[in-house]
Amino acid sequence: MSVQVVLSERRSRPVSAPYHRSKSIDPVVQPGSTARVQVHGKFFRLEGRKWYVRGLTYGPFAPDDNGDFLPPRRVLLGDFARMRDMGANAVRLYHVPPPWLLDEALKAGLRVLIDVPWQKHRCFFEDWYAREDARQRVRRAARLLGSHPATLGISVCNEVPKDIVRYYGAQRVAAFLDELIEIVKEESPQCLATYANYPSTEFLCPRRLDFACFNVYLHDAQRLGAYLDRLQHLVGPVPLILGEFGADAIRNGEQRQAELVAQHVHTVFRHGLAGSFVFSYTDEWFTGGAYIEDWAFGITTRQREERPAAAALRRVWQHTPFGEDTALPRVSVVVCSYNGGSTLRECLDSLVRLRYPDYEVILVDDGSTDDTRQIARQFPQVRYIHQTNQGLSVARNVGAAAATGQIVAYTDSDCIADEDWLMYLVQTMLDEQADAAGGPNIPPPGDGWTAQCVAASPGGPSHVMLDDRRAEHVPGCNMAFRRDRLAAVGGFDPRFRVAGDDVDICWRFLDAGMKICYSPAALVWHKRRRTVRAYLRQQAGYGRAEALLHEKHPHRFNSLGCARWHGIIYGEGAVYSAACAPRVHYGRFGQGLFQMIYRSNEMGLRAVPVLLEWHAAALYALAMALIWPPAAIICAAMWACSIAVAVQSSRAAPLPAGAPWWCRPLVFALHLAQPVVRSWHRYRRRLACKTLPHVPADNRMSESHIRKAGMRRWDMYWSSTEARGREELLASLQQEAARTGFEIDFSSEWATHDALASGDLWHRIRVHTATEELGWPRRFTRARCELAFTTFTGLAVAAAGIWTTAALAAGRMPLAAAGIAALVGIVWRVLVSQKRCLRAVTRLLWRSGHHARLDNISIDEVRAAETSRRAGVLLPAPGATQYARQPT
Repeated sequence: MSVQVVLSERRSRPVSAPYHRSKSIDPVVQPGSTARVQVHGKFFRLEGRKWYVRGLTYGPFAPDDNGDFLPPRRVLLGDFARMRDMGANAVRLYHVPPPWLLDEALKAGLRVLIDVPWQKHRCFFEDWYAREDARQRVRRAARLLGSHPATLGISVCNEVPKDIVRYYGAQRVAAFLDELIEIVKEESPQCLATYANYPSTEFLCPRRLDFACFNVYLHDAQRLGAYLDRLQHLVGPVPLILGEFGADAIRNGEQRQAELVAQHVHTVFRHGLAGSFVFSYTDEWFTGGAYIEDWAFGITTRQREERPAAAALRRVWQHTPFGEDTALPRVSVVVCSYNGGSTLRECLDSLVRLRYPDYEVILVDDGSTDDTRQIARQFPQVRYIHQTNQGLSVARNVGAAAATGQIVAYTDSDCIADEDWLMYLVQTMLDEQADAAGGPNIPPPGDGWTAQCVAASPGGPSHVMLDDRRAEHVPGCNMAFRRDRLAAVGGFDPRFRVAGDDVDICWRFLDAGMKICYSPAALVWHKRRRTVRAYLRQQAGYGRAEALLHEKHPHRFNSLGCARWHGIIYGEGAVYSAACAPRVHYGRFGQGLFQMIYRSNEMGLRAVPVLLEWHAAALYALAMALIWPPAAIICAAMWACSIAVAVQSSRAAPLPAGAPWWCRPLVFALHLAQPVVRSWHRYRRRLACKTLPHVPADNRMSESHIRKAGMRRWDMYWSSTEARGREELLASLQQEAARTGFEIDFSSEWATHDALASGDLWHRIRVHTATEELGWPRRFTRARCELAFTTFTGLAVAAAGIWTTAALAAGRMPLAAAGIAALVGIVWRVLVSQKRCLRAVTRLLWRSGHHARLDNISIDEVRAAETSRRAGVLLPAPGATQYARQPT
């Protein structure tokens, strides 16, 4: 390996000044600032900096003479001043306020979330006037207040009752909520819009939300954190806030209320939310035509006297979002780039601005021929390493070898890291005591409409979750490992030069019993391919990588060569027309307080028409039309199904509002092309690699050492007087397979065999072993090699057989002769493959037994021993090894 280290003196330079977490990192917004809050990935931004919601709910109060559900203006101004003094920066109102309130909020430095009340508790789909009233209320609120800079957002509804949602169906209610959100956008395009949901209708998922809002009351911090992790996956790449949570001072006591509120706020930010509203500022709460007297959720009394909860909030808000200082490990951020100069400058610029106390950035240039070196010189904080082009995995290993941190974090040169990316990533690893971690990657806004179409198409980088916190896979553009754990598994496999390295390393971590966690707030912006050609080339590379992964981890793939994930796929890569509809646990009679969504990765019937195998079957039906003309109709019907599925997928694709007319047709084409391109290159790679590696013959081995128990099964035998047996044989077999390049899977936890060799195009070979105990330390070991047909063999025989039968039945003798010739050719290839596969594996077993210091036994000796054992006579084995049992 040729590696040239350049600018090595940068090792000791700090990337940034130490970052103290004892103070809030929110921008200091001057009262009266007219800057608007904007959505940026999973968070909000104000005046160009990240802005966390530190909010309080306010009211509603008894209506005044103008019909506004507000206290007297003098009281309101005092309340706003005290809120700001506590550290609040937002307030939530449950009725549409007059414009002067927003003016006063702006003066106090507060932003306002406005709920629009309407007749949600009725069966509003039965009454056109109720729906029209909702539309008009939302339209008036957006027209009157949507453009005001103090408006954080408009919530088009707060908690549609769960029985109403069940009665009409979640899709119908969600569509109406999306209609109301569109009204907000029509009247005020810059205004953010949301719907305040709650756990009893978790399954209600409007698609047009700018940010997600949930009202959640859970007093147990661990359960709350677990549920917040779940909600992060449910809402996807938009910010998540809690619209309500709090504790009753009457039932819990004021001191306990303070503890619960502080604990809730800490949990919210610890789990990567964009903020929360505490319910409520005061006990004064008017609803249903009267004041509520039998509970006290306020952090102040009705007389505005502060409870201990107010002081607790003031303290915890000062440490937004990471809490007080704790020891953090040093991190090495590794960026591997090959001709990535077009995006590298943005990537490095984001990395040198990370808010983390102790880290370094290492750029590994994998033989780039563009301006990568010149760009690296513009960043003196970055250590630059140049190597000849050897592939992504080698570059990642070089970066890990040069790292000085306890944790090695990886991102790509086409990514832009959020300023708190490392903090969230490392904090999650520490909290979960994990060996590796990852986070979301989402496309940056304004990256071109073709890139947006690519992001809405299948095949993007995604994460796979075993539960709401533990991951089965995290994408290579956003992952981190403990450096000693990464070294313990041998680093990245150099065979994966372009893609697949992240999947392989994650599976190896899991196989080694290590833990991978997921941090939903550890965000990187990942640029998608900007041209259709680049996207299809990416999918072709993914297909070839899947073929390599199949060779190395065959137990993790199905018969079609598709990965079998134990977890659930999330993220952009989950955009897949095949997805089955999720199941929902409603509880008995729909009374569950937490009506939770359960997803699966099972392939739905709608997935099948876009697969390459479906198109191959359609072409076979078209060819069969030469024998039976109506088969052409079957072919046409199959392709019509493919088009229908792609149309449906393109219509459901999450494209941004205002997309040009050609975006939907392009997404339609990509949904058709992506499965075909990816599978085609996967099959090409698998077929090209389906050749047995050369296993050198050993002169000491002869046919007498192999018992041919049939055309499809050969046996071998060993003895030992040193207590050695199948354990040593299998360990040696692993080493020999790695040395010779023989692809053998030893992950047999769910199988009866001990090893599964990939063989060739026609066969796989199962290896079974057993060891007999003959009186310590004498042991006798058997190995059985059995052939199994591959899926390709079965399909080839079936296709040729059906063709031949149909041609004979139709009297098409030339076509029947072609089918017979194909069958004969297949049978001949299968027979040749049988002997070749069994010979290669038995040679490998011979060498493995020799290196395991086992004594190979000839078949004649085994037969003689079996005969003597039946007669009750003991015969010695070669080398004075006695392997037959003593007579009883």
